[in-house]
Amino acid sequence: MSIFGDNDDNEKPQQSVVRNSLGIDLGTLNTVIAKPSGDKFDLYQIPSVVAVKKDDHSSILAVGEEAKRMLGRTPEDIIAVRPLKKGVIENIIQAQSLLIRAIQIGINDDETVGRIVIGIPGDSSEVEKNAAEEIGRKAGASEVIVISEGLAAAIGAGLPIAEPHGTMIIDLGAGSTDLVVISLGGITDIETVRYGGDDIDNRIVDLIAEKYNVAIGIHDAENAKMEVGMVHCSQTLENLSVEVIGKSLETNRPKKVVIDSMLVADAVEFVIQNILDGLNIILERMSPDLIMGVYKNTVAVGGSSRLRGLKERIYDEIEIPVTISDDPMTVVAKGTAIVAAEPLALEPEVRLKAMK
Repeated sequence: MSIFGDNDDNEKPQQSVVRNSLGIDLGTLNTVIAKPSGDKFDLYQIPSVVAVKKDDHSSILAVGEEAKRMLGRTPEDIIAVRPLKKGVIENIIQAQSLLIRAIQIGINDDETVGRIVIGIPGDSSEVEKNAAEEIGRKAGASEVIVISEGLAAAIGAGLPIAEPHGTMIIDLGAGSTDLVVISLGGITDIETVRYGGDDIDNRIVDLIAEKYNVAIGIHDAENAKMEVGMVHCSQTLENLSVEVIGKSLETNRPKKVVIDSMLVADAVEFVIQNILDGLNIILERMSPDLIMGVYKNTVAVGGSSRLRGLKERIYDEIEIPVTISDDPMTVVAKGTAIVAAEPLALEPEVRLKAMK
């Protein structure tokens, strides 16, 4: 589970192994927990949702799956909220309760919380990084490390990040999209687009209301996106469809509507245009020394990376081949777990030694 491949034992940093270390991808939509287990991982996932009292948002009533079931269905004195918006922690107490739940899932009752590594958007400010560290410590961890989700994704995907030639991660999260260039084991450039899967879901809801005069739930929009979704591209893709029951805005009665791939592609267009603009910015800043590596090693991760036609559209516009990760939803958590198991590997002197 080494970040930089197999070296001789005498070249590896000497360190104690924290057996109950955890990697946590604290996401806007879902929180993914990865616990190192030999050369594999124990993986868990919970929705990034908490239920609180309407008049006291620090009074936590439910966390995770139980809270998600309350979205849009709570009585008037209870609200279900997401502690993170656009990848940014908005409420520390709520985020802390979410992290505590994540640790409870990943750590057995007879274990203590050791080291946790949290992945956050790459353009997060020092205040946001400090907030993530604070909630980790308050959740009971003895050591907290915060790293960029893009770097974590590259590590989890097994990309050759120690090479000097360059690799790139396109991390399509729910709240934002990170475009990260990595070389010599560290981030050389990053562009964060503050649009992601949530914006697509909201746009699907808006388009259904405009086209059919029907209101549908955000969960139905999200499910339709993943079931039939695609991106406009040069290739001809099958136009799939799914039926959803919403509420007629004319009669207030249930009404069936059909969501097809073309509608989802229309909803995606604004987000994909912003991502393409971000990629153009990255390419404009990129040195010629990195372009070959990026051409050979660009990987898309995150839930919306599974949209059909995404890699084709990026190649149409940017002329860079993109590989879609085999495990786009868990690769960031896996990367944080690898760092949790061997954090010294991120130190500059260790990275350079690993390349010799």
